[in-house]
Amino acid sequence: MTFQDKAKEFYNMIQEGKLLDAINKYYHEKVVVIDADGNTRENIDSNKKYDISFFNEIQEIYGGEILSVTSDEKRQITAVEYWIELKFKNGTKRKFEEISVQHWQNDKIIRERFYKCKCH
Repeated sequence: MTFQDKAKEFYNMIQEGKLLDAINKYYHEKVVVIDADGNTRENIDSNKKYDISFFNEIQEIYGGEILSVTSDEKRQITAVEYWIELKFKNGTKRKFEEISVQHWQNDKIIRERFYKCKCH
């Protein structure tokens, strides 16, 4: 399986509501995730905690789509462009348009960085 295939599967699992399964399967124990605002979360447990907290704030998902996936197989780097539109439990509606760049090590994501559109 190529790194591009792995990145697709990772994001498809998330879209299917299998967030923790995706994290357990594809995040390295020492993963570092960097948000577009520069905030950093280190290790798989802190990322699980953050993602569970974020998803618990969601009331409704209006839609989402993986727009493109690309990879540099030799350097073990993938990039995923996607969007998702959400309604949070506090009533706020928001559309996220993001690109996520993943660096892989031993078939796991060791570093993931998000770049967000500031348009919404």
